[in-house]
Amino acid sequence: MNEQKFYYSSLRGRLLGSKAREHLILKEIESLSKKDFFADIGCAQGHYLKKAFEKTPNVFGLDFDFKKLGQITDSKRFELVNASAEETPFASNSFDFVLCSEVLEHLPSWKKGLAELKRICRKKIVVTIPLEKSLFWRNFSKFAPMPTRGHLHRLESKDIESEMPGWILEKKIFVHTPSRHLNGLLGKRVSEKKAMYSFLVFKKKQKSRSKK
Repeated sequence: MNEQKFYYSSLRGRLLGSKAREHLILKEIESLSKKDFFADIGCAQGHYLKKAFEKTPNVFGLDFDFKKLGQITDSKRFELVNASAEETPFASNSFDFVLCSEVLEHLPSWKKGLAELKRICRKKIVVTIPLEKSLFWRNFSKFAPMPTRGHLHRLESKDIESEMPGWILEKKIFVHTPSRHLNGLLGKRVSEKKAMYSFLVFKKKQKSRSKK
């Protein structure tokens, strides 16, 4: 079973909250138009590339792991790039929508990776991170320590937000449980310290036109 089949199809993956997080991402992907350019930075086996392709033909996927890119079915539909998220080959302002889900915590320099997202995006950035400092992941790490999961950083929402000058935080949603229904009921009543993931949507500030 490949990585994304585990997270989105298996019972264990669902219990880790992956489907609840996926639901939030797919709602944002629904906003894509046919003319939009979409990039998934850290696309793995292309789960979200396929979803985005239903909305626009301009779909790009980047991953550091060449083997994962090789497991993408219908790969000819997408533009696939084997590169680091810290140094992408894309031109500045290439994309309308950039997704980076569960990636920044894996990078040696998450700030450098986030800077790349801002450089290549002209409209919307969606970021999700596991909240390693939260009660859930601290307990989970007793059985599966961070290094075994390839996580190098314990990030919080404020870490990401502090690096986003020039961008508006449009949404900040915490995934508290594997249940989408319970997440909806809990809303903001449960703090980040007890949540599983943080889901962040940023929109680029538009430059105001100076009056003559």
